Amino acid sequence: MIMRDTLNPVRSRIIRLATLLLPVLALMLLSTLFLVARRVNPDDAIPFADVDVSMRAREQQLTMPRFTGVSSGSTAFDLSALLARPDVADPRHMTAEALRLILRDDLGGQAIVISNEGDIDTGKRNLILTGDVRIETSTGYALMTDRLEGSLADLSIISPGKVTGTGPLGDLRAGSMEISERADGTARLVFTNGVDLLYRPPT
Repeated sequence: MIMRDTLNPVRSRIIRLATLLLPVLALMLLSTLFLVARRVNPDDAIPFADVDVSMRAREQQLTMPRFTGVSSGSTAFDLSALLARPDVADPRHMTAEALRLILRDDLGGQAIVISNEGDIDTGKRNLILTGDVRIETSTGYALMTDRLEGSLADLSIISPGKVTGTGPLGDLRAGSMEISERADGTARLVFTNGVDLLYRPPT
């Protein structure tokens, strides 16, 4: 004798009902998620830096530029800077920051010039150094001035203002100074316009 399971009809109804209801409930949950989700506000986007692109294009700059060459009297020069900004009208002319000029003559003499700022004309090989200009030479001079200007083409650089510092003979002060070169290819310092020297004998 076969016993019928009286629960089968009930179970079948539950399964059919679940088959219908579960997809509907799933759709309702998804709809709720989309409705409750926070709307995107365009103003909340990550802001871009406020940069004038055209201005940046005009203000091109060179990082760590370096210019080397030899003067007409065979003095080698090596001019470098932290950065330089070429002029829009004439790229050979530029303003620069943190300049360093090294001069070497034929006999091994050397001078190192450091300044905070400067103007360079690479076409004419002219330069103007300003802002705490310091000069050190292999002959024992350590000098300071406010401005140096002149030409590297024939090595004629002058300080039109006061120069102070020390030299092989002691402390000195002058109204102006010139860096130039002799006919034999050696560079020289010439102090003019009132020179005061406080002699300090070697110890």
